[in-house]
Amino acid sequence: MVRKIIKLQMIIIVSSYLTALPRFAVQEGTSCNLCHVDPNGGSLRNDYGMSVTSFELSNLPGSDRVTGYTGIINEHLRLGGDIRFLNYNTNDRGQLKSALFPMQADIAGYWQINEGMGVFAEQDLLRGQNEIWLMWTGLPLNGYIKAGKDLPAYGLNVDDHTSFIRGGNIRKKALQYEGLVFSPYLFSPGLVEVGINIGNFNFSQSIANEFINKSGSAGFGEYLSDKAYTTRLEWWPTLGRINGFLGGSMLQQGLIRFNGLFGGISVGNITWTGEVDISEEYASTGTVLASYSEIDYYITKGLNLLLKYDFFDENIDASGSSINRITFGTEFYPIPFMEVRCQARITDITGKTMELNPEYLLMVHIWF
Repeated sequence: MVRKIIKLQMIIIVSSYLTALPRFAVQEGTSCNLCHVDPNGGSLRNDYGMSVTSFELSNLPGSDRVTGYTGIINEHLRLGGDIRFLNYNTNDRGQLKSALFPMQADIAGYWQINEGMGVFAEQDLLRGQNEIWLMWTGLPLNGYIKAGKDLPAYGLNVDDHTSFIRGGNIRKKALQYEGLVFSPYLFSPGLVEVGINIGNFNFSQSIANEFINKSGSAGFGEYLSDKAYTTRLEWWPTLGRINGFLGGSMLQQGLIRFNGLFGGISVGNITWTGEVDISEEYASTGTVLASYSEIDYYITKGLNLLLKYDFFDENIDASGSSINRITFGTEFYPIPFMEVRCQARITDITGKTMELNPEYLLMVHIWF
């Protein structure tokens, strides 16, 4: 019985918290590539990203050895990783159900071949998946070319993949669809991406093998019209002490089409980030709408409050069912390179008569 409970909760939550925090970029007033090796953010951190996570997040400075850690092995190689554990709790008919399990165990490396070229590789030790790509920088307009195995840069790369704008609920609660396609169980396709950065504008265009509703293939035999094309544009304006962020992305794979707007604003101790997406021909239920909105309040160094609202409608062209979820809690950084997250989530289904139990999460994240 215990094994069944643990397996069930792992399916529901195991995909959470796997990438980056776009709100940090909004607070800094610049894109996610400021802190990460990947120009689209997420995964392995660069020198500045390691400096931020060691000095600026935690209230305790730690030892010189800890704060001086950079992940640099030698002048050409950088290594890093992320490890997460989750304690999941819910009350079912007066009985507490609880599970503790590993959520993430990734190791990544970046080999700087020369000043303008590098190779990135990441292995997901839990799910056996991987990414690998080569990037050439130093092109005109601060441009780059990236080629290899990776997901297209669509939407906000939020760190909670149970958000409906990403993968949503892998084990459905009531609807046929409860999220978009961007689950961590999705195989990364072969991809070529070109990007430029002009002042506070970022633009990228990619072409990838079919990956939506596919188990992953080499892409040989596909017509060009069947490939996945993704366009992304970002603008990062600043007015005094107010930092803003506005962007949009479009993804087309055959008849399947995703269109999304996203953005954020940071004023003083308050930061808001949000996204809304409309998808056509992706779900058999019709045209779907997914949205995400999060407000974060900075209390003191190492401690934040958050309030998040997720919404998903499986068919906006008809009066059917939808799912929405409110999440609130705290983020605590007790020491450098460690995060503790406490959250409560309340989920509601419209269009169906059913009651869902609140969920209580305690997550510990360690990175290096």
